[in-house]
Amino acid sequence: MTERRPNYVGIVAGAIVLFVWGAIWFTVLGGAWLASVGKTKEELSASGFWPFIISFVAGLLVSYCFDNMLWHYERADAAKGAQVGILTGVCIFGAMLANLYSFEARPLQLMLIDGGYGIAGFAITGAVVGILRGRATRRAGATA
Repeated sequence: MTERRPNYVGIVAGAIVLFVWGAIWFTVLGGAWLASVGKTKEELSASGFWPFIISFVAGLLVSYCFDNMLWHYERADAAKGAQVGILTGVCIFGAMLANLYSFEARPLQLMLIDGGYGIAGFAITGAVVGILRGRATRRAGATA
C-alpha cells in the first residue's frame, strides 16, 4: 500500500459532481420536495446563499471520506467507488435518514426524495472519486 495522500483533484471533482447532481435532482423534483417540506420557495430563499455553501462543503467532506475509503482498496476505479458510494448511501445515509424522519414524522415522499438524492448522489460521487483515485495511484506507481 502506498503512502496515504489525499487526491485533492478527485475530492474537489466529487464535490462538484454531488453539487450538480443535487441541482438536477431538486430541479426535477422541486415541486414535490417543496410540498413535502411544507415550505415555499420564498421562505427558503430567505436563507440566502448559505445552503449552497454548506452543500458544497458537505460534498467536500463526502468526497474526502470516499477518497480515504478507496485508498484502502488494492484498486480504485469507477465500479469500486460506486460500490462504496452505494453501500455508504444505503447503510449510513439512508438508514440515518429513515431513523430521523420516522421520529420527526416526516412524509414518506420526503424520505424517498431526500434518500434517492443521497444514495444516487453517493454512487455517482464515489464513481468519480474512484476514477480519479485510481488514476492518481497508477501515476504514483509508474513514477516509483
